[in-house]
Amino acid sequence: MAGVLVGLVVFFLVQGTSTGTNTLTYSITKISGDTWLPDFVLVGMVNDVQLLSFDSSIIKLKSHQDWTEKAASHEEWEAHTSRAFQEQNFLTERLGTVMNKFNHSGGVHTFQRVAGCELDDDGTSRIFYQDAYDGKEFLSLDLERETWIATVQQAVFFKQILQASKAYILKSYKEECVYWLKKYLEKGRNTLKRRVRPKVRLLEKKAVQPAGSEVTCHVTGFYPREVEVTWLRDGQGPLEEGVWSGEVLPNMDGTYQVRKTLTVSPEEQERHRYTCQVDHASLGEKIEKECGTGSHTGIISGVVVSVLLLITVMIAGALIWRKRQAGAKTTDYTAAQTTEQSDASSSSSSNS
Repeated sequence: MAGVLVGLVVFFLVQGTSTGTNTLTYSITKISGDTWLPDFVLVGMVNDVQLLSFDSSIIKLKSHQDWTEKAASHEEWEAHTSRAFQEQNFLTERLGTVMNKFNHSGGVHTFQRVAGCELDDDGTSRIFYQDAYDGKEFLSLDLERETWIATVQQAVFFKQILQASKAYILKSYKEECVYWLKKYLEKGRNTLKRRVRPKVRLLEKKAVQPAGSEVTCHVTGFYPREVEVTWLRDGQGPLEEGVWSGEVLPNMDGTYQVRKTLTVSPEEQERHRYTCQVDHASLGEKIEKECGTGSHTGIISGVVVSVLLLITVMIAGALIWRKRQAGAKTTDYTAAQTTEQSDASSSSSSNS
């Protein structure tokens, strides 16, 4: 079951959005067997924003944005709901047929579909279509050749069915998909077209091995997702050797973050100037952070020095206070002895 779910996640992550392109994607999953998951799930998204969902546990088309339903009339929304039910019935039948093709009679199995369309800023549009069985590619659309590709022998049967109605599918599906993508972009422009500036900081991990120090350029809080993070040496780049790039990851607030780490020796740091450069749609000009001028370790070092100095002052103050207290007690004790001795002397004189 775990392997199937990993495959499901990887399969859904293959779709991306490039700069200047908007995408409407429908991701559908049908699961057989006994699991804790709904056996049917449909999710609609524009770029990285979820619009709607439908699953077998709720049996209702749910809007995830206040503007999703505004893009459709009441009749159109009802038509969307009916289509979700149709997809559920269709994929239930499809999964059963595919299981028979693989001679799978039971257990947990998944059939997934990712389909949709892309619209470039210049008006160019295209569709995409991909099926997977148990997390592995099964059938896909080759748009350039306008044909379906059967990845495994068991998919040839379904390819032939799709080829028979190829012209209708390519034309009608594309027209309808692009139509809805345009409507969603219009109604949701405040969300989909927003721009949020990234925050950039350098985190330096001092060298513990001959390989050198690790300096991480952490870029966070930006939207949209597309960002370019580059390490430069003496203003030249991009550097590739000694650079590790992390994946762009989502934040809880709907923005994104990414890390790019440079490994550099102390000698190279002395000889060269290393800079992290960030380019994003929200920026008028690129952000540049130079290594060694504002890295997190420098801040930490300054704080540590300040704390140590404060501790030193406190210890010195405590020692002085204790010394004064000890000195004060000694003086009182001596005075008391002197007084007692004086009294004793006086008494002796009187008795004499």
